Amino acid sequence: MSLLTGRDRPLSSNEIKHLHYNINTNILGKSLMLGFSQVASSEKIRKYFRDGADLANNQIKSFADHLLKQNLPSPKLMDDHVTDSTTSPFSDKLMMYYASLAGNIALTNMGTALSQMMRHDLAAEIMKLIPVIGKYNNDGLNIMIEHGWFEEPFTATDRKELSKSSSGFNKN
Repeated sequence: MSLLTGRDRPLSSNEIKHLHYNINTNILGKSLMLGFSQVASSEKIRKYFRDGADLANNQIKSFADHLLKQNLPSPKLMDDHVTDSTTSPFSDKLMMYYASLAGNIALTNMGTALSQMMRHDLAAEIMKLIPVIGKYNNDGLNIMIEHGWFEEPFTATDRKELSKSSSGFNKN
């Protein structure tokens, strides 16, 4: 007897939907990162995009494996749609911005999928991916800051820091 939430039961329709959705978004992300890696002007940024393509590819394989184990179809890759051009139609700044958006969308997708996964093995797999994607996004943010393409957002006032530097009330 297996539990409803156990790994031995067939995937639910909702789980299949989220696996497909995450595979499709990673297929698009991988293609985008492959294309960007060919045309970026900086080796550091090209490497960042290659790392993104690898990260997306690993997720595609992992999620597709769950579908294939149950004889379900998996979406096809779009790698062959990426041209062999090495001339960039976009600036590195714009490509990094799109990579940042893709990474944030990936985290949103993972959170949504996690909230609806009933199989513990799938939930654990997604939970392991969230910090990996978060680190990738953070690396991209650091590249953007390094190039002056990202400004520090407004934050709440740090009252503790202000109280350390403040001389207090004037007692006169």
